[in-house]
Amino acid sequence: MQGRVRAEERLDPYAEDLIESLRAFGYDLPTALADLVDNSIAARAKNVHISFCSDPGQTWVAIVDDGTGMSEPELHAAMRFARNPRHQRADGDLGRFGLGLKTASLSQARMLTVLSRNAAGSLAARTWDIDYIAERKEWLVLTQPDPEVLRIADQISFTGQGTAIIWRKTDKLGDGRTLSRRVSEAGRELALTFHRFLASGRLNLQIGRQVLAPLDPYLRRHPATQDRGVEELATSGHSIRVNPVVLPHPSRLTKKEATLVSGPGGMLARQGFYVYRGDRLVVAGSWLGLAGMHKSAPTRLARLALEIPPGVDLAWAVDVRKSTVHPPVQLEPRLIELAEDARARSEKVFTHRGAPARNNGKRSRVEPVWHQVRRLGQSEYSINREHPLVAAAFSNPSDKAIEGALRLIETTLPRELIVQEIANHVTEQTPERERVEPDTEEVLAMLRSLLTGLPSDLADRTALADALLKSEPFCRHPGLVKDIIEQVPSEEA
Repeated sequence: MQGRVRAEERLDPYAEDLIESLRAFGYDLPTALADLVDNSIAARAKNVHISFCSDPGQTWVAIVDDGTGMSEPELHAAMRFARNPRHQRADGDLGRFGLGLKTASLSQARMLTVLSRNAAGSLAARTWDIDYIAERKEWLVLTQPDPEVLRIADQISFTGQGTAIIWRKTDKLGDGRTLSRRVSEAGRELALTFHRFLASGRLNLQIGRQVLAPLDPYLRRHPATQDRGVEELATSGHSIRVNPVVLPHPSRLTKKEATLVSGPGGMLARQGFYVYRGDRLVVAGSWLGLAGMHKSAPTRLARLALEIPPGVDLAWAVDVRKSTVHPPVQLEPRLIELAEDARARSEKVFTHRGAPARNNGKRSRVEPVWHQVRRLGQSEYSINREHPLVAAAFSNPSDKAIEGALRLIETTLPRELIVQEIANHVTEQTPERERVEPDTEEVLAMLRSLLTGLPSDLADRTALADALLKSEPFCRHPGLVKDIIEQVPSEEA
């Protein structure tokens, strides 16, 4: 019996619409440049140089490497959109979907030219021009270099073996100082993304005149860093390595060290798992959507290096941009345990720093400047009047004594304890209507204590009253505040 013929029709996507849609994959400049450096590494390049021109009306960005280069047929294949991610790839190949070169480049510019020269010495060229595709309404790639791109190639001294990727019509990058700043700032992310390649000498990466140094996100050489060692986990025919690390307390870091371990969003945004694929950093700080994991101030010192081998992208849900992953479900329980331990150790660092010093019998009792008191389920902080410097200011209220006490109070504010208190109890806060406010008598007693020695000048007293009326909890009792200020005698009375 002959099979039934299915009804069908050809329905090709509109070239101009699809290529415009591909620009919205979510790349930013650092991830776009990183995708191109991946290609250079796959081509066994040792040196990669990113150059740019920010002159208005003449902007361009060029990524040049000294890798193996491509022949005409190889470049033709490389400029084709997409390939099967299930196909076997070479060990050093950091790509997977066959989209990175094109989508990364066109996310930042409307014109992508690739010039490549292999060991044979002949120059191959291809250009995707979005405006040309929109005009012709077909997937037409230009096969000859135009005079402008040859001038740029000469300007960046692209004369030997390797590949030059040149972006023009950089509509997403701006020009002038804006373009210069964006490219320079991207260098910081690249120094982190490829820090293992840079540290081992396998790659030299330069932006403009700046040679990038590796950014170590773990500060393993710092004496206060807690390196918890490496654990190997196996699943679905492949193994991964996990290395939890807890950074030192921020107060123990120099300015340079703090800069090394921070990034956009600071240390708070950089906590969590650091996922590597073939020594290339794919995710720089994320809890990977694991149950119960979220970014908080007390856990910001916890970082876990997680290494996955190339070829497991589908199992780990690696996206096209190589910027997000999610672990296989069978690994989640152990990863959660390791993460919870690192998070707890991070919290302990802050708790230990904020705890009062213990009296071991060999030293006199250390007087804290601040007292933490729990009242009605809330933490309150008060100044310790018995601290020697504070007591001296009360007993001998000279300008120097008061100034010294104020400076002591300013410099010893328990910021970490306050931040931790907020983070730990943000989900446990009492609803607004149920919060217990101080009663009227308590407010009045507090106010009378504050108003000891009021100034005699009527204008000064009025200004003080206005300030108090704008502050909690006095703003809730405006009439009583005015009455008490008028009744309390002045310092000259």
